[in-house]
Amino acid sequence: MTTALQTDVLVLNKNWTALRIITAAEALADLFTGRVEAVDTDYRAYDFASWHDLSVYATAFEPEGRDVVRTVSSAIIVPAVVRLLRFDRVHRPVLRLSRQNVYLRDNHTCQYTGQKMPPHKLNLDHVVPSSQGGQSTWENLVCCSVAVNARKGGRTPAQAGLKLIRTPRRPDPAELLFKSDRKRHDSWKNFVDAAYWNTELHD
Repeated sequence: MTTALQTDVLVLNKNWTALRIITAAEALADLFTGRVEAVDTDYRAYDFASWHDLSVYATAFEPEGRDVVRTVSSAIIVPAVVRLLRFDRVHRPVLRLSRQNVYLRDNHTCQYTGQKMPPHKLNLDHVVPSSQGGQSTWENLVCCSVAVNARKGGRTPAQAGLKLIRTPRRPDPAELLFKSDRKRHDSWKNFVDAAYWNTELHD
């Protein structure tokens, strides 16, 4: 069971772009030391003292539906989003090409039939077969049903009389984050722009 201190919190860089995900314990520690500020759903920013005051009010009058960390004397709401007060020059992580990530990108849907299926009924398909020079790249791998994959064999879609429902491409980590089973907050979507940022996941 996930405790409040293990809740995921989205970290924004100083320029309001999404940076990574950390635990509530880390976020509250950074908020207390002044490294970050808490951000609410209306984009208002709070330091630790003002967030504490807000938490006291909210837990007294609107106690339901919030992740709260309780201390001896009060309770602190876990912020869904925090923002760094100093710019963090990060290197963008490389997105790993894996079966799981291809399945996530394609939403566990056969890219030839459009049918969504459980993982055990799916396979990876090289659009241009390896036997014809096809490579294992984001642009040449798709999620495919086992039955269709067997039917296609070592042929291209055109040779097998098949047509892709969409052109495969390299996804952004942010895109995969919102398709994963990882618990996330609706407010995170306000800061998601797959064209401009990548998200580093800390497990």
